[in-house]
Amino acid sequence: MRGTATLILPHVKILSDQWLHAGDDVRLHPPTWLMTSAYSLMFNEEITRSCIEYIAARRCQDGGYCFYRLNEPNPADTYFALDALRILGAVPEDPPTATWLLERQGEDGRYHSLECGYYALSSLAVLGLKPTHDPCLWLSSIPLSTPSGGTRAVESTSLLARPCHVLKLYRTLRIRPRPAVRTAILDAVRACRHQDGGYGGGASTLVETYHALAISAALEVPSLGGRAFLTRCLHPTYGYVNLPGVVPAYLEHVAAGVGVARLLGVPPAESAETFVRQCRRENGGFGRSVFGGTATLEQTWYAVRTLDALD
Repeated sequence: MRGTATLILPHVKILSDQWLHAGDDVRLHPPTWLMTSAYSLMFNEEITRSCIEYIAARRCQDGGYCFYRLNEPNPADTYFALDALRILGAVPEDPPTATWLLERQGEDGRYHSLECGYYALSSLAVLGLKPTHDPCLWLSSIPLSTPSGGTRAVESTSLLARPCHVLKLYRTLRIRPRPAVRTAILDAVRACRHQDGGYGGGASTLVETYHALAISAALEVPSLGGRAFLTRCLHPTYGYVNLPGVVPAYLEHVAAGVGVARLLGVPPAESAETFVRQCRRENGGFGRSVFGGTATLEQTWYAVRTLDALD
């Protein structure tokens, strides 16, 4: 359920060169942001205020965002920050960040990696901006398979993250994928399907099942399975686990479970909301686990996105 609210959010949006810099005390910046927007009833005023302040305090001096509060912006943290603010109805006017994002692209329209291009272009979309140069040639040159061929990279939680990101870029840029690209993406999904109804590069995981179903939905292709595996991943305390019977769960696992439930049109686990809220830290951000750990922009984005989906 959504409503309309007018919130006074002090110490958040600082215009132009008055933006919060790394290490600044938010109390040193008195301007107030009057925000009027649709809001999710999952976010009360305290959570909204503290979350926005957490994100704003991680805006870098030269534009962009970095969760550890040094002037070392990166595209991923910038996207997590801006998209969380979008969900909260609080996207700032920020020319330096826009300029920094535009500068990630080469003059030939290319980015140095899929991850850089994905997060930079997605961030620009949140700001309502387009890249300086046409990225279509670069996008069409991206291989859909992982560099290792058929195994998940060590730093990746999903073998389907790469094709999912590529497809999202096509949608963000409002480009229809060529038939060969569409076929390759669907082949990658089918290759990860298992008899238990889940998807995974090895055993089925909830994160990879979410990516598989999200791809199928985006391409308007009926998804095969998913519900039985989601049921096996239910947990009374965490809401969901990434693999059946394997604990503990982390925020990205619960986010995937809620995402799968929404894609399948089934009610999310009742304990998922409690788990997400318990990941909140005193500084207003969210960490990965209920057992402690540092809040990051990525985990804060997972939390905000999941609470919004639970509304």
